[in-house]
Amino acid sequence: MNIKRIIFYVLLIAVILGAFVGYDYYNYNRSHLFLYNTNKAPDLNYSTQSNNFKIYTLIEVGKKYQFSGNETSEWAKNAKEAQESNKYTSLQYKIIIENISDKVIKDFKAQAFVDEGLEPYIMSGILYFGTLKNQKIDLNVKNNEKMDYMTEIDRLTWLPNINQIDVKDREKILEAIRKPIKLIIKWRAGEEYLLLENAEVKIY
Repeated sequence: MNIKRIIFYVLLIAVILGAFVGYDYYNYNRSHLFLYNTNKAPDLNYSTQSNNFKIYTLIEVGKKYQFSGNETSEWAKNAKEAQESNKYTSLQYKIIIENISDKVIKDFKAQAFVDEGLEPYIMSGILYFGTLKNQKIDLNVKNNEKMDYMTEIDRLTWLPNINQIDVKDREKILEAIRKPIKLIIKWRAGEEYLLLENAEVKIY
């Protein structure tokens, strides 16, 4: 076997292996969008104080949203139908995370877990939200007029219409909404596990 044929087969094998690895990586990222794909928050040592971040949490219950009327995404169509049916109550979480350290936060990732008491009521049954694995987020130091030192994670979902359900279920839902949120933050140089206790809750 001459040297050219050997080189050809080596390159062919390398291409096949590269394609296989790339395909496997693509499928992994497609099916593992978040840090953790589980409703149960990891058992970690959560703290109410952060050394690197200032965090503001807003929870809105029953807010009405404006839709353009020509929604193309399946999600937008379903959200519009849910709101117009009057069978559901909207539930939105917004967590704004600000870098207050003196260093740039590289490769920022975050995932929040809401209280497990909501699982029977949230229409999707999913209790977590956050950044996606393929997102590239760096939080700069707060030293200019840009807002690149902060980011936001959010989630809009649906509950049964809380004005039409049993009073006890309504109380359970509102109690679970007001309970602390567990937030896991990871970046290139470290990680933090936070318990968010002081969310602003707005009920419309």
